[in-house]
Amino acid sequence: MRLFAAALAVACLLAATVRTVAAGRGKAVLTGVVYGDGAPLAGVCVSDGVQFATTDAAGRYRIESDKSAGFVFAVTPSNWVAAEADGVQPLFWAALDEADARDEQHDFHFASVDQSRYTVMFFTDLHLTNSSEKRDLDHYRSIALASISDEAAQASARGPVYSLNLGDLSHDLYWYQYDFDVSSAKRFLEQNGFPTLLYSIPGNHDNDGATPAGAGVDRRAEHLYRRTFGPTYYAMNIGDVHWIMMDNIIYKNTPGKGKKNVGVVGARDYDKGFTPEQLAWLRRDLATVDASKTVCLCTHCPVFFDRDRRTLLTDRSQVDSLDALFSRFERVHIFSGHAHRTLYTQDADYPRFDQYVLPATSGDMWVANNDFQALCPDGSDAGFVVASVDGGKLRCDYRTHLYDRKVLRAYDMNAVGEYYRNDSLVRVQRRLYPDRADYGREEYANCVYVNYWGYLPGHRVELFEEGRSLEVVQVEDEDPLYNISHYLPELARKPVFKKGDARVVSHHMFAARARTATAPVEIRITDADGVLLHRETLERPKKFDKEAR
Repeated sequence: MRLFAAALAVACLLAATVRTVAAGRGKAVLTGVVYGDGAPLAGVCVSDGVQFATTDAAGRYRIESDKSAGFVFAVTPSNWVAAEADGVQPLFWAALDEADARDEQHDFHFASVDQSRYTVMFFTDLHLTNSSEKRDLDHYRSIALASISDEAAQASARGPVYSLNLGDLSHDLYWYQYDFDVSSAKRFLEQNGFPTLLYSIPGNHDNDGATPAGAGVDRRAEHLYRRTFGPTYYAMNIGDVHWIMMDNIIYKNTPGKGKKNVGVVGARDYDKGFTPEQLAWLRRDLATVDASKTVCLCTHCPVFFDRDRRTLLTDRSQVDSLDALFSRFERVHIFSGHAHRTLYTQDADYPRFDQYVLPATSGDMWVANNDFQALCPDGSDAGFVVASVDGGKLRCDYRTHLYDRKVLRAYDMNAVGEYYRNDSLVRVQRRLYPDRADYGREEYANCVYVNYWGYLPGHRVELFEEGRSLEVVQVEDEDPLYNISHYLPELARKPVFKKGDARVVSHHMFAARARTATAPVEIRITDADGVLLHRETLERPKKFDKEAR
């Protein structure tokens, strides 16, 4: 309740401020000096979220600004890193006094670093809430942080290590119930020794659900995120890569709808896309980037998705807008979270883009079995993606919290079928969801399923039984372990139909029918050049239950 009372006061103040500034915003002059290793740094781009300026030989910049974006920030130059105050937050930005048209001065400080080789760790959808039921803070400390710290320590041997948070660090539904908001989540990371600098953008759950709907609600609902993390869109150069960080959640918080909780006044709903101001800024930013440079766009919500939903953007014409804006660049890598699943996708109509949909660091919001084997809804183990960057080339690997570089889980479908035929909750599910996969049917006998969440185009999954090749097909069937360890316990608590659960898919499931019921099956993964990436043997029969690995 303490947070709720404070939020009401802030919401009223922000609404008044927005009205006042919008009614008569003048031009202010923003000035400052950008320093590198204590000396003036020339040629650095600085932006107020609308305009750009470049520092002169004395490191000075000057921008005539209406302060509409609320920030001024330096576009971090290659081979430099911004100063930091708390070990986590890079100080490449400064907040502006939007209610005051007076001039402001803000300096920025950078230190030189060799970024010819470096590592980026991607985190998304941590959903930290301080819930005593989910025990998410305990799980983060005991399981996730150990894998994050270990990965950072290993990666530091090859060069600098940075982290990108792609949104939903918190969960707006529980901000006031548990007195734990997005600023609490950041403070929790700091206090528990997050090992690298963290560049962030907001997700839909990082908005304040106590913000009333109406004019400017998207901006007003970001008030705490903006105070905590700074601008919601910006860019930085790390080595030979230009990284663009863009909020693509347009918050609406429609009254009278959605889940309700303490302090929440609306549906917490949103559109997925970019504002005209963001797209105008992006055009100006890209004009400063050489066309030969590798470009990465980071968003919370994926721009591209699967073949059924080609894009998740509310206004699909924005895909064309992005394509036009990036027209000078041969290849653009997009990294996004939000979907709590792992997917690499390309759209033939937009060949310059490839989309990495990243796994949720929390799995399914920290829901787990007794040994904390948290899973994403597509069955991939909870974890994070690690990009090794060498020059302008990126190589992405998957790091799970519990099993390091584990990339797949194999199922003996005979054991899965036996479980499905004998479990009472499966029978309840069959009545409610007759179109869901029924692995108890005879058609799955002797089959082997491989959920290979490390899949990229060109990878080949091969299965061999006693040295003889099996015919492998890629299917979109659901992951059976996620079903029995996540869906079925929820059905036990509340056996009702949910439209969103009527069809469940995994985009990286591979199936084959073996000739026998018990012979071992060797799994081989090769890339497009035939290089062996992974090999393991599925010993059959393999037990199947909630603790399956």
